[in-house]
Amino acid sequence: MRTQITTPKGTAQYPKLRTPEYYEGAEVGYTIQMLFSQEDTDKLLSILDEELEAAKGLSEFKGKKWTNARNGSREDKNGDTVFKFKTKSSYTTKAGETKQRVIPIFDAKGTPIKGDIGHGSVCRVRFTVNPYHKSANNCGLTLYLDAVQVIEFKEPGGVSADKFGFTEEEGYTVTENATVENTSFDTEEF
Repeated sequence: MRTQITTPKGTAQYPKLRTPEYYEGAEVGYTIQMLFSQEDTDKLLSILDEELEAAKGLSEFKGKKWTNARNGSREDKNGDTVFKFKTKSSYTTKAGETKQRVIPIFDAKGTPIKGDIGHGSVCRVRFTVNPYHKSANNCGLTLYLDAVQVIEFKEPGGVSADKFGFTEEEGYTVTENATVENTSFDTEEF
């Protein structure tokens, strides 16, 4: 049984929870990178370091060298520690059937959200720790994305009504939890 962890609140960076991320033409899957406070980062790193040490003792990895083991985090250009959570967008059942995976996304009250979330949203992430070892230089922990809770929502693509010059008016109001699934605005010209 793999360890499952729910993070504290943090800031989402480049979430791709409804359409997969691609890197050099290959699908990475659904991903979200998270930035936490320094205190929460230190706590999470401590937990992941314990998980990594425990993984080294597993029978499936007996006798393996862990020269450059990764713990699911990296340092960004500002020197901050960023954690990346990911999972494949589809899976194959034991019967050989391919199924599309849907990442559960919930609002602060636990109500499911249909659409995606944007960069800068404040979230919590539920993930499963999975150790891997392909070689001494390609080993460590994968942080498998299980679900996301959104505490403060930001629109996908950074699009907001005020960016287009709209102000609040009396009239039609979208019902809570109804979001646009695919917003493809080109905001560069604004």
